[in-house]
Amino acid sequence: MSTAAVADRRVQPSQVRDYNHATDSEYKRLRDLADDAFKKRQQYSQQSQQAFKSGDKSEAHALSERAKEQLNVAEKFNMQAAEYVFTQNNADSDSDEIDLHGLYTKEAQWIMQKRIAVAVANHESKLEVIVGKGLHSANGIAKIKPAIEELCQQANLASYVDRKNSGVLVVELENAQVPSSWASMDYSTFAHNGPSKPAQSHQGSKPSQQKPSQNYTQQQQPQYHQQPQQQNYQNNSQNNNKNDLVSTVLKMLCMCIRKNI
Repeated sequence: MSTAAVADRRVQPSQVRDYNHATDSEYKRLRDLADDAFKKRQQYSQQSQQAFKSGDKSEAHALSERAKEQLNVAEKFNMQAAEYVFTQNNADSDSDEIDLHGLYTKEAQWIMQKRIAVAVANHESKLEVIVGKGLHSANGIAKIKPAIEELCQQANLASYVDRKNSGVLVVELENAQVPSSWASMDYSTFAHNGPSKPAQSHQGSKPSQQKPSQNYTQQQQPQYHQQPQQQNYQNNSQNNNKNDLVSTVLKMLCMCIRKNI
């Protein structure tokens, strides 16, 4: 989580790694390699069109294939960059948080689909999505926030900006239902077709008269009367369970990204 991401939050700066993707040389290297491949793809595409117009269909086909290869290379490097920055930003996130700094809008939406699908399956009540304020975007215009809001609207999920931090979007998940494809759709399909809209078949929790607890880790805690001497033990247990959930979700999402590299 970046320093900006914890502004106005109940976390001491000393507890958070001061990570900023904008100054990370490895992140920049991967994005630059992707950009170079995209430029080559454009060049091959233009050359292919020229060859086709001149009547050399064989050369046009060969150049078209090279363009496709470069597109695959570009997407590979962008996926590597997405995995890298996502891991860096979320290594110290809370169980109900996800930091999307450094991701492109499509990457952020795709990852959010999967994170929301996990949260719904685990009956989590909300997610705090760190979308940033657009400070690193062109002209200072936020791109991630409206993209995630659009995703939520398509799935009829309520969302609102955190009153204490305008760079955080809170997504309500109590009794939420999302398309089953959100958990399984690969990035290439998503990038070309966009998010699936709700249909008759959903993945989600059934409405219940009992209000879910505030987060998944609390749901998993045993219910019993707490004695004073048990306080430290329970706090440690809760922290361990929270860390386990964060680690599991982080690994799952990174595995999904790697499958698309």
